[in-house]
Amino acid sequence: MFKNTKILSRRLSTFSLPVNKSLEGIKATGENFQGLFSNKTINQLWFERGENLSSNLNNLLSQTSILKNDKEYSLQTIISLSMNTPELYQLHKYASNLFNLNFFIESLKQNDANKIEKKNVDALLETPKNSFGNIPTDHDFLDWINYSFGSIEEFRNLLINSGRAINGDGIVWVVAESSMSENYLDKNLPQKVPRFTNLAIVNTYNGGVLNDAERSGQISRMKKLLKEETEEDELELGSVEEAEYNVAYHNKSLIPILSIDVSPRNYLLDYGVFGKQKYLENVWECIDWDVVLRRLPERTTQLITM
Repeated sequence: MFKNTKILSRRLSTFSLPVNKSLEGIKATGENFQGLFSNKTINQLWFERGENLSSNLNNLLSQTSILKNDKEYSLQTIISLSMNTPELYQLHKYASNLFNLNFFIESLKQNDANKIEKKNVDALLETPKNSFGNIPTDHDFLDWINYSFGSIEEFRNLLINSGRAINGDGIVWVVAESSMSENYLDKNLPQKVPRFTNLAIVNTYNGGVLNDAERSGQISRMKKLLKEETEEDELELGSVEEAEYNVAYHNKSLIPILSIDVSPRNYLLDYGVFGKQKYLENVWECIDWDVVLRRLPERTTQLITM
């Protein structure tokens, strides 16, 4: 079962990066994060950027009144509380980036079989590798991957190609997705429990974080703006499409189980301008599937379809 873990501790209105023994060792010895990052890059990504995000977040938290002094808040709660308040945009940005940084880094493990190398323009003509390792060994998880994507090969290809498609800062997420039809099917049940039947891949951009309330709110706001731009002053009944939308997204839930940060800062220093593909291939080989499995919710394997 997936368990919400407070990844960052809050005391006296402050957040700090969790202690990562592996990264602390790399910092002390000057070694690389084997198979993915040079020592310089991991220091910039984790220690320098992480400390900068924490410091800026704590400074803004000390100036806001959205938090009660007698309560403890997780970083996820801070993100949710600040997401629809324009004056808290900077606070939301730092909190989201800090959450995303930790979620990505804790998904990784070192793999000395990978080669960290800069690529030149010839890399654009190279055929992507068909052979790969680091395949999950958990039978149930593999079955879920095959059900959702067709095969482990198709899953990996979609994950890497989704990362390549992002221009600028962005993150590729693998999520467990609840059923869209559960609200209708379970409308007479006293308790609504999400049924996670599918795995999916979702992209976010510029520090965006996977938050169900934020995601559905953004879609609602975009649809409202579009309607305001096109409608005339007349009374209209809601369309069938609008009704289906409201049912589909009312309680729809996404639980992130894996993220890959494909922002240029992650690969430019070690892999160069043309090394994004190589970076993504190396990330795959460094995924810690044990961490991913701990994030998985319980799978619902039987579902009545309409």
